Amino acid sequence: MKTNSLLILSLTLLFACGKKDDTTTTGTSNGKKGACFSTYTTDGTWNGNIVKLKANWFYTWGTDAPLDVAPQNAEFVTMFWGSGNVTDANITYVNNLKKEGKVKYILGFNEPDLSDQSNMTVAKALELWPKLESIGLPLGSPAAAWPTQKWIYDFLDSCIVKNYRVDFICVHMYVGLDDTHFVSVLSDLYNKYHKPIWITEFATVDNNATTVAGNMYKPDQVLGFMQRLLPKLDSLPYVQRYSWFSSSPTSARLWPSSLIDASGNLTTLGKWYADHEPNNSIKAAQ
Repeated sequence: MKTNSLLILSLTLLFACGKKDDTTTTGTSNGKKGACFSTYTTDGTWNGNIVKLKANWFYTWGTDAPLDVAPQNAEFVTMFWGSGNVTDANITYVNNLKKEGKVKYILGFNEPDLSDQSNMTVAKALELWPKLESIGLPLGSPAAAWPTQKWIYDFLDSCIVKNYRVDFICVHMYVGLDDTHFVSVLSDLYNKYHKPIWITEFATVDNNATTVAGNMYKPDQVLGFMQRLLPKLDSLPYVQRYSWFSSSPTSARLWPSSLIDASGNLTTLGKWYADHEPNNSIKAAQ
């Protein structure tokens, strides 16, 4: 990052990140803003959406990705989603990407504290962690469903005891409209572990909504929240990257947070996200 490379370097050396730069800076962006889409998305296309959002980096929740059709001038970040992804074949695959200079970071397990996600005990995650460390790339923690709770605390505390390497903490935050509280949670997490943070999923959610019409939030409210929050994230040196979660526009709980509509076009929220710290170098695969 252009504005705070010395601070990030000091954090990196302190926490053994093994990198001297926290982001890939492209276009006129500070490099923090990313995008996440499953390759199976039906709202637009995963690669087209990433280009439209002018993201600097992206992930698909997969260890691999069809990189031949991936956006150019945007960084792919690999993820070991769950225990089933930690195979010799996948480790070899990521090692090969590393040798080719196609991957620079690894994201840890996806919401292991939830039974309908990667559903892992802390003990199982710790058992597999040295295999991910062996690849030798900067390694992000598992991302729990909420960043300040027992599962992730137990994991990170155990890593300290075992001298396991965690280079940055991955965070998921589904919230209302309180940007001040959002930043306060991040501050608490940083002050506890003093490690850089990647917010790999965040959005406004109404967990009580059962229909689109019944969602308590409106798109203009979510837009205001995003407009308040993102500049704050940009100003926090310990927040290295962030990626808004664009839900389906038909999701009862999350539709006001959608960046892409059912026709594959940017929503008003998506247009603002695209124009915020844009990666003007990104383009579709040729």
